[in-house]
This record gives sequence, structure tokens and C-alpha cells, in this order.
Amino acid sequence: MFSQIGWGEDDLHHRPEFADDVAEAGGDLAEGADFDGVHEFGEDVAAAAGDVVEALATGATPVELSVPALPQCATSVESPAPRGCVSGTLSCGGSVEGTTLGGDSAWDDAFYSKAFCFPAGDRHSGSERVYVLQLPELTEATITLKSDCVDLDLAAVAWAYDGRSCPSLGHAIAECEGDAKRGGGTVKLQAFKPRTYLVAVDGKAGAVGPYALSVACQSLRSPDERNTAPGKQ
Repeated sequence: MFSQIGWGEDDLHHRPEFADDVAEAGGDLAEGADFDGVHEFGEDVAAAAGDVVEALATGATPVELSVPALPQCATSVESPAPRGCVSGTLSCGGSVEGTTLGGDSAWDDAFYSKAFCFPAGDRHSGSERVYVLQLPELTEATITLKSDCVDLDLAAVAWAYDGRSCPSLGHAIAECEGDAKRGGGTVKLQAFKPRTYLVAVDGKAGAVGPYALSVACQSLRSPDERNTAPGKQ
């Protein structure tokens, strides 16, 4: 989707100033945007205006500026207020959409780094959404986060959740798996006996925005089955 702006000979003298203004505005937008999609939009605007300046310098005319449409990053999904740290549940084969806006703010960089979810210094200072995932024995779960519009990260903390208490910095966390890739991420969990995880979606430097989570599961072989597999005799 592009918006086309063209000029003829009559307004040739206005184009350099206009293109310079658009390039500057696009650069400012790319630098200050909270959403990744808007950041890329700003970069595209600046690049398009740069093409205009280059075309004018070579005497090309008429000049056409192509500006991509602003990505639709707003979300109409309403996420419920968390109870304690938990905003909902996940299950094998299930999915959920939401926004970290309005979530809890109990977990931060100190918590994640102590639990070895993410390296120290990732600056997780915004609100997070946390979901309870209960895995039956001999189950491998693949959790996928999709967050096209804002840089959100994914973590899964092993915790015997009792419906009330959530882990904090003072607790010892036996296991945490995290993925801090831009635009989403994936973590894999293996439960050889029934186990409960708290799955968190959190943003760096206070970033908040929409996301989608999904869980895919498959069966694991038991230790006995693995020990009697061909080649293990």
C-alpha cells in the first residue's frame, strides 16, 4: 500500500525543501517510535525523501515520492486485570491474544537475570502479562510469541503455582527459559513429570503493546523407553 505524490515543472523549486523536510521528519519518527513497525515506517519515509533529493540533483523530472502506509499496530484486544501476577491460562493446542498494557509490574531485569531467563541489562521495566501453563507428564511444549509492533520478550518460569503466590526476586527459581528476539520468540519445555510454568510476555525499557501466544505439544518417550531404544542395548 503506497501513497503517491507527484510534481510537475511548475513546482520544481519547492521540491528540494519539501523532500528535506520529509526526510528530517521520517528520521525523527524512526528514532523516537515505540513500535517496531512505526520505526520501519519512519525509516522508509526518510529513504523515499532521500530518493527525491537524489533525483533532483541529477535533473530528473517529474519526481515521485512513494510513502508506505503507516502499519496498523493498535489493538482492540482487551486483556483482563491480573489476579496477583497472573492474567490467564494457557494449555496445549491453545492460544491467546492480548496487550501488556495494564499488566502487572512485579518482574523486572533483576528477577529475570537472577533466574537466568535473560542476560542482565535487558532493562525489562514495563508491565508484563503472565499465564499459567500446566503440562502433563512426558510432554514437550513449544511456546511461540508473535509481537510485530513492539519488542516484547518471552519467558517461562517453572513454579508450583497455588492460585495465589507468584515468585519474586527473593525466591529460588529452578528453571527459566527465555527468548528475547525482536518480533517474537520461541521456548521449548520438557516435562517428564507433571509440571507448572508461568509464561511471561514482557517488554524492554517499558515497552508495551499487542501480542499473540500459542502452545503446541507433543509426547515424549519415557526414560525407560529411551533406554531400550535401538542402539541403547
